[in-house]
Amino acid sequence: KLDSDQNAPQFEKFTNPNPGSDTTSAANFEGLGLAEWAVETCKELGMRKPTPVQTHCVPKILAGRDVLGLAQTGSGKTAAFALPILHRFAEDPYGVYALVVTPTRELAFQLAEQFKALGSCLNLRCSVIVGGMDMLTQTRGLVSRPHIVITTPGRIKVLLENNPDVP
Repeated sequence: KLDSDQNAPQFEKFTNPNPGSDTTSAANFEGLGLAEWAVETCKELGMRKPTPVQTHCVPKILAGRDVLGLAQTGSGKTAAFALPILHRFAEDPYGVYALVVTPTRELAFQLAEQFKALGSCLNLRCSVIVGGMDMLTQTRGLVSRPHIVITTPGRIKVLLENNPDVP
């Protein structure tokens, strides 16, 4: 329930009335406010123009707003949140910069590939922390302070609780 308090969260909902149409997309990535290196990387990856979810989410994320984007598989959701993260990271590339929590191992690896591709010109260090992998190796990976940590909730919880060496 929202009250009239000025500090209450504000919700804005956008629904693409014609999901088969891309008329809600920006004409290009430059129009989203991304740095030139990000725009060029998108072009190199064959991303011609932003999808509706990218058009609506990227500028809001860059402005510091919280965003919840729901869209079909293959609609560009990962780039919609990865590009603003990498944009900010490029401005101050030190330390662990983002923690991405995802429900499955498979999705964690997919997200890591997207971050690596989108951040290819940034010397980005990305670490995937999921169950079924060697915990000692993962602990060493975290201690080395990767820029982006992509993890499942259970494994990161165990590693942080059981390893005082992980900052």
